[in-house]
Formats: sequence, C-alpha cells, structure tokens
Amino acid sequence: MLLNSMLMVMLAAAPAPAPARTWKVSGTDVTFEMSARDLRGLRGGKEVFGLKSREAAFRAGFQPEPGEDLSNWEGAESFEVLSVVGPWVSYEHSVSGYTGGAHPYASITYVTEDVTKGKDAFSLLAVFPEKDVVAALKADPFVRKHIGDAAALKQAQTVEALLESLVPGEDCVGFAYGLDPVKRSVAFHHIEGNKVAVRIAFGYDNESCRGSKFVVGLLLPIPAALRPALDRAAKREEGFLMKDAKAVRAPSVNFTWEPPANAQH
Repeated sequence: MLLNSMLMVMLAAAPAPAPARTWKVSGTDVTFEMSARDLRGLRGGKEVFGLKSREAAFRAGFQPEPGEDLSNWEGAESFEVLSVVGPWVSYEHSVSGYTGGAHPYASITYVTEDVTKGKDAFSLLAVFPEKDVVAALKADPFVRKHIGDAAALKQAQTVEALLESLVPGEDCVGFAYGLDPVKRSVAFHHIEGNKVAVRIAFGYDNESCRGSKFVVGLLLPIPAALRPALDRAAKREEGFLMKDAKAVRAPSVNFTWEPPANAQH
C-alpha cells in the first residue's frame, strides 16, 4: 500500500512532457512541428524534413550477404537538433558501428539542410560573402595553430586555398576535406550586435582518429537579408539559435541496431 502511494506521488510530481511547438516560416509555405521526440518540416501537409522517419533507412543498412555472420555487428545513429533559422535546420549527426571488415566505423559532424530546397542545397558561402568567411577563419586561434604554409595562408582569398595551407596537426583535423564542412557542417549559435556566431564542425584526417570532431567558432557580419530570420530565431518566435537549444528542449533522435538471436547464418 505504501509503495503504491509513493508511486502515485512520484507520478503526480513528474513533469508533463513539453507540448509540441508549431510555427510557420515567414515568406515560405513551410511549417515546423517540434516535440521532444522529433522535428518535422511540412509543406502542404507533406513531410519534407523529419528525423524519426529516417529509422527505416537506418535499419535497411543492415542487410547481410547470404551466409554472412552478424553476431558481432552493431550500429547506432543519432540526430541532435542544434538550431533552426528560417527554413534551415542544423543538427549534429553521429553514426557508429561495425558491419565486418578491418575495423569499426564512427563519425560525428554538423549538417544544415534547407527544407525548401533539399539536403545538399544549403551553402554558407551562398549566404555570407566568402571574403568574410576567409577573414574569420584566418583570425581563428584554432585554425592558426594548424598553419602549414604561412605565406599561402596570408595570400589565400578563397576558403579552398586557405584550407590547403593548413595541416592536420597532432589532433588529426581533417582540413583537407573541409570545403564541404565549411559550406554545410554549420550551426547558428548566437547574435553579437551586427554579427552572428557560426559553428563549423571539421571531421578527422584519417581512420586512426575516426569519430573525432573539431568545432570552430566564427563571428560573421550579418547580411541584411538574413537579419529578420535570425532575429525571429533569437526571440524563439520562429525556430531558435544553438545557445537556446536546451532551453527549448530541442529533440535528439537515436536509433540502434543489434544482431538478431539467430545472427549466425
């Protein structure tokens, strides 16, 4: 009886799940629905972005060849929403596991998607002048720790040329593969006056340091066209910035796979 009473008190005291939030993106036909378990982007009632709906594709990746031993296979994938600015969703994407071969796999990065245009349509260099991104990268202390060719860095006028002047260093930063991360592996953190703090996630240089992630923070002048969407996100009217992700209970979606009981074929 006492245990039942205690359970009832605990249930009564437990916080109710946060209600789902819905907002329409100004100037578009996109509506977002966000709960503690998912973030969905809808156009005309049809999902054009979602996280929970990716589970089927995750599980489809574990299809063995006939007679293949699955007993030591495993897999995990997660999506943690970092920021939503206008139609741009930024999230941390992690994958890890083992499906045979010499070693396991693991990677963690940021991804930004424009839900009005498709997964690979967003580019930071289409939003901000490249000269501003180059100047901010040149000034960053972490980037400067990895200078391999100081003269080339000084002369660099493009992100690609700048990255070519850097070296992985002892921490194994994948600057050599960094052009795409600078374009899409980003999130919007906070606003400082007329600048926005952008986070860029670089991956690792080689398989000996797989699973590593290196986040660089830049302050970039805000283009006039982007200011309204950033302001609405900063006020949490439409979306939110990375600094407020915990406060708004931004969702984190996780999938795992383990071998079935009859894993040995």
